[in-house]
Amino acid sequence: MGRSAGLGVWLATFTAGELAAVMRARPDVLRHPLPADLGSLAERLCTQQSINQAQLLLDRPALQVAEALLALGGCASREELLHLLGVGHEAAVARAEAALEELRALALVWPAHDRLRLVGGWSAVSRDPLGLGRPARELLALLTPEQLARIGAGLGLDGQEHGGQAHGGRERGGRERRGPSLEAVAAAVTDPATVQARLARADTRVAEAVHRIAWHGPRTSGSEFPAPGEPVGEQVGRLLAVQGWVVPTEWGIAEMPREVALAVRGPEYRAPFDLHLPRVATAPVDPEQVRGAGERAALAALESVRRLVSLLDHTPLTTVQGGGVGVRELRRAAKQLATDITGARLWLETAAAAGLVALARESRSPEPAAGLRRGFSTPVGKALATATADEWLEADPADAFAQLLLAWWSLPLVPSLRVDESGRPAAALVRAFGHPEHPRMRDRTLRALDALDHQHGAHQHGIIAPEALLEWLAHSAPIEHGSQDDAARLRATMAEAELLGLVATGALTPLGRHLLAAVRTDEPRAALRAALSGTLPPPHRTATFLPDLTALVAGTAEPSLVRLLDAAADAESRDTASVWRFTAQSVRRALDHGHSADALLAELTEAAENPLPQPLEYLVRDVARRHGRVQVHTITTCILVADAGLGAELAAERALAPLRLRRLADTVLACALPAEEVVAALRSAGHAPVEHDVDGALVVPRRAARRAAAPAPSAGERGPGIDITALAERLSGG
Repeated sequence: MGRSAGLGVWLATFTAGELAAVMRARPDVLRHPLPADLGSLAERLCTQQSINQAQLLLDRPALQVAEALLALGGCASREELLHLLGVGHEAAVARAEAALEELRALALVWPAHDRLRLVGGWSAVSRDPLGLGRPARELLALLTPEQLARIGAGLGLDGQEHGGQAHGGRERGGRERRGPSLEAVAAAVTDPATVQARLARADTRVAEAVHRIAWHGPRTSGSEFPAPGEPVGEQVGRLLAVQGWVVPTEWGIAEMPREVALAVRGPEYRAPFDLHLPRVATAPVDPEQVRGAGERAALAALESVRRLVSLLDHTPLTTVQGGGVGVRELRRAAKQLATDITGARLWLETAAAAGLVALARESRSPEPAAGLRRGFSTPVGKALATATADEWLEADPADAFAQLLLAWWSLPLVPSLRVDESGRPAAALVRAFGHPEHPRMRDRTLRALDALDHQHGAHQHGIIAPEALLEWLAHSAPIEHGSQDDAARLRATMAEAELLGLVATGALTPLGRHLLAAVRTDEPRAALRAALSGTLPPPHRTATFLPDLTALVAGTAEPSLVRLLDAAADAESRDTASVWRFTAQSVRRALDHGHSADALLAELTEAAENPLPQPLEYLVRDVARRHGRVQVHTITTCILVADAGLGAELAAERALAPLRLRRLADTVLACALPAEEVVAALRSAGHAPVEHDVDGALVVPRRAARRAAAPAPSAGERGPGIDITALAERLSGG
């Protein structure tokens, strides 16, 4: 029975819940088309690519158990495995069983006839498990009959006469002489007692070489068989081959059989097995402070991305020639978002991963440079908000934040760790730097913090510094962790988690726990939204208006309130509390966009927690009185003013000289420029004109928000809508 067939038989004993757990743990098997039956699921679980992916999830004890089982040929009894691991006392056995359960949960090991069988190839663990070579029979099969006979003769194995095919040569009289069989030679060279006896009487140089290869092999150079009939001589490499200690496999290279090495190491040899978790330096923390800090950071993160979307509506970020949003534009965004360039990159990358931001390309025709003809076109990229961003801005905080958290969770890069070859900050939104190890590091980091909490029972603890987790990470995923790059990646991951409210004072927040639980479900966004709905406060519908012409919102403001305040006031700060300030210019901006004084005051009154302060009412009324005293009509272009004095003032004003205004009457002036240019010039000179169209109707400037197409999901990703529970029930026949 093949490996996948045997695995399929074992999977048939699973409940639907157990099958679903395997598929969630190894989501690469859920590529389309979905598995049609347990046989096809088993085949996918046995592919080398899937096995390699699953091995990345194993901690050090599980890898050590797998390596020991691999050294036993990939199939052994539980007793043989535990003996090789050297586990005898109860705690050690329990740790070994936990490692086996981890392997079984990933369908990497399954029971077959009271034996444990390892799935597929394990090159990611070791080419030579425990430093051991291939089995003796496999290696000896590479030798010629003459070479086998030469080893057998040295071991005292006599050839037998046969009438069949000759193995050792032909005697006089035509009878064929067959040398010892491969099985006989393999049994002789691997018998532990025989190995120890031969080693005791071996030449000192040979014995030293045998010990070295057994413990630090399994391969050695300079070993070969002498030609047929050629004396062995005193060369150690030849002696090792002829005496059966090693088997030449290629030119000048020989390999010690697995059983020989184990026999040389002796009956007391045990495979390495780590019983204890690394110690991590922690300190007690106040759970309420952790919770509060996490919620404040979450609200600030939500507000930062909202401000980013608003920024892209007004002034999109331009890409650099090499691709992505360059450092200069990132600095501009950072200034607008009241953060640094690292924070700007984090919010931009997260928003793009959430489908709120995308790059759109356009062409422009710049002024010709020296030596270039006018009319050439240069492609220019812009980072724009997408249509999805409009829906996201209107969503409730729990849903909006859930979308951001899951986007960050799956980012194939660490945004705050992006530098170019010279160590300077690199461009954002460049996907060439992605790698799936980064989402896995987020998962391991947060789960390590969660595990540390459980170690201390009811008393929450936080790590002293991010570096305290380095040894834990190397223990939890030794294939991917343990390099010099881990420290910088861990610090950056922890810093991003703090900005998102998932970690505070070195401890996991309730928001972090909700995220860990949600990503293990079939519908992570729905699960996370439900969990956050009781954690994040609802948005505020009202603001507190103060006599100093400011408006204060303590917490997250509802989108409609933000739009109103942004229209009539200037934002001074946006954090856990946001402040807007009303000025004559900001009120005039609202009137320019179609608000009347009465309508604006009515909307502000409805949005106020308290009566509007008199200074604010006076400001709105005063600006409205002066607003529209100059009226611009489209006749290319006719300007009407409130009185003759104002008309004379405009005609004589030096700042308006480029308009070349002509007085047609005391209150009427004409201009040859388009109305929008005249309006812009008048406003630049400090006036507050209003524009009318050819029919006399008020022209309200409306700028259609530019939107980029939302990026399509990457090929090969598990698409949304896969109901793993339903699939597991179908496969299990339930």
